[in-house]
Amino acid sequence: MRWVTREEMREIDRRAIEEFAIPALVLMENAGRGAAEEAAKLCRERSVGGPALIFCGAGNNGGDGFVVARHMANAGFDVRIFCCFDRATADREREAGVNLTICERMGLPIRDAHTPERVAGLGRELPPAALLVDAIFGIGLSQPPREPHATLLRLLGEAGLPTLAVDIPSGLDANTGEALGVALRADVTATMACPKAGLSGRGEAYAGRLVVVDIGLPACLRE
Repeated sequence: MRWVTREEMREIDRRAIEEFAIPALVLMENAGRGAAEEAAKLCRERSVGGPALIFCGAGNNGGDGFVVARHMANAGFDVRIFCCFDRATADREREAGVNLTICERMGLPIRDAHTPERVAGLGRELPPAALLVDAIFGIGLSQPPREPHATLLRLLGEAGLPTLAVDIPSGLDANTGEALGVALRADVTATMACPKAGLSGRGEAYAGRLVVVDIGLPACLRE
């Protein structure tokens, strides 16, 4: 299995969807379900007795996070979703929007975390003995996070909660492993299909234990 850059991973995804006719929604479902299994495993390892706090960004990484929330809720976990974007702007026809809608219709608790005021108040809403699932920024991030996201990442990092990163820790450059201003440090990173180049070298300190999730890609695309 090869280590890939963000550009190589995007090409692999494109080929899976266009050449092999695998729906993007299926890939997201497989990704989120695999990450949910790793999150549950981390809870058992750390004897986490509190809720799973799932922070979701606006892109496909956030979509994976919504899938994680669904599967963890179905497994009996106390799940709380934090939307790091304005839900009113979500494209409900795209994969992430579809999974956001499912979470809403399941009645899962969803709180907004996309304004300075909401981020500032989060410090009072992060219970101890909780699990943090980081699905804020994915491999596409190449510039330092803007506010209020930079403050959000600092606040979550200071909370010291057991953390699972979905695909890559938020704030980390997927190609270089460089922290783009501020980046979360994960205990486990559930990366999708192929390990990302930025999770080696300098990125190892942020990734924690690296787990590669099988999202159903044809083997020839991963060689």
